[in-house]
Amino acid sequence: MRDIHLTGTGTALAAPAALGTVVLTPSAALSTLVLRDNGAAGTIKLSLQAAANGSSVVFSPEGGRVMFYTDIHATLVGAAAAVDLYIP
Repeated sequence: MRDIHLTGTGTALAAPAALGTVVLTPSAALSTLVLRDNGAAGTIKLSLQAAANGSSVVFSPEGGRVMFYTDIHATLVGAAAAVDLYIP
């Protein structure tokens, strides 16, 4: 399993992938995550939100994976927020 840890917006993986579990960890601000296939303007595949000073949000897709056919682009908003993407 591969773990990709992010603390900002950008290309998380520049290759096709089958994404497993996603963990969004907020900080003192509301945190949001949008994952897209095919770059920053591509198709939205997943959107998560975590409350300020709250618990981490864990997403495990039904069927075990979300397919990204070109790349995985992450838009992460929230000061000091972090996300971990697990690729089986």
